[in-house]
Amino acid sequence: MDETNASSQKDFPEWMVTQALARHLGESGKENPQRMAWLFGLEAQTPDGNRKLRDLCGFDWAAEQVCGGAEEAFKEKDKGKLSSEEFRQIFWTITPDFRYWTRQRDRQLIIEAKGTSKPIGQRDREQAKRYFAYLQKSDCKGAVIYFAPNPVAWLTWLEDIGKKTIPEQDSGICFGVVDLKVQVVPRVASELVDVVGKALVQTADLLKEALRFSKTA
Repeated sequence: MDETNASSQKDFPEWMVTQALARHLGESGKENPQRMAWLFGLEAQTPDGNRKLRDLCGFDWAAEQVCGGAEEAFKEKDKGKLSSEEFRQIFWTITPDFRYWTRQRDRQLIIEAKGTSKPIGQRDREQAKRYFAYLQKSDCKGAVIYFAPNPVAWLTWLEDIGKKTIPEQDSGICFGVVDLKVQVVPRVASELVDVVGKALVQTADLLKEALRFSKTA
């Protein structure tokens, strides 16, 4: 989750967007209902056309009925039909950018944000495969959703992984890509200004420290 943008476009690094979005939605247990409704109502591009996140994951936001939030790691309670050994070896502590689940833990919405115009190497591929494999092996229905600046490229890539990971008969697992720059960045612009501003201040402080050392070198 610490990749930098490899494209020539001015895309925000994913960590900036995820921090801004987390602030926009509100911390776990204190979420803003209207903003959570917006999140679940976002449209993702899928192999079957545009669909809302609530339709893909099979549930909608409802306070006290849906749990989760930013950087919610997989825990023992999430193992479903997986054995404790397999769950701990493969999935334990995996941390999507955002994850929401029903009280019964029978449905989940896994969201991963990306700041690059296309997937980068094996790391991205293994990450997506684990998300699909988790839903399939735990027998938990739901959706794997990516927020990315180039939905077409990311969807083509995601579709290829999905076909190789999810059995054809398992129709309870969906996936799609939300246009990060069109649907998400404008919505969290105010929070993004704050995140970028703090990053610039920290960078300036580090620059001063580096210059101080360079004078004594």
